[in-house]
Amino acid sequence: MVSRTLLAFCLISSTLSSIIMVKDSSGGRPTLPDSCLRTCAGSTGAGLRRGWTVRHRSTMEVTVDMSECGFVDTPVVTTSLAGNGFHDFLQGTSAPWEITKTGFRLVVENSGIFNPSLNRVHYYKWHVNWIAVGYVCE
Repeated sequence: MVSRTLLAFCLISSTLSSIIMVKDSSGGRPTLPDSCLRTCAGSTGAGLRRGWTVRHRSTMEVTVDMSECGFVDTPVVTTSLAGNGFHDFLQGTSAPWEITKTGFRLVVENSGIFNPSLNRVHYYKWHVNWIAVGYVCE
C-alpha cells in the first residue's frame, strides 16, 4: 500500500512540477530555456515589523528580499497581504513595485477607512505572501 501511494505521489509531483514561461516580466517571448525556471515563494512573517517603514500617515511599505531564490533576471511576482484583520481595507496589496532579481517593494495605503501603522502590522499579524517565477540559469 505504501509503495502505491509513493508511486502515485511521484507521478503527480512530476506532472505538476512542469513550469513554462509564456511571457517574461517585460511582456516578451522568453529567450531562456524552461529547464532554467524556478518557482520561489516566501512571506515577510506574520506580525513581524522587520522591513516595514511608514512613508507618511496613510502609507507604509515593506521591502522583500528574494536574493536566496538565485534569479538571474527579473522574475514574475505575485503578492498578497494576509493577516487577522483590516488588511482588506488597504490598497496596493497585490501591486509590487521596483521588482528586480533580488527583491521588490510593496506599498500599502489607506483606502479612506483605516491608516496602516507598525503597531497594526504587529497586532493584526499582517504579512506579505509572495510567489516568484524566474530563471536561475542562462
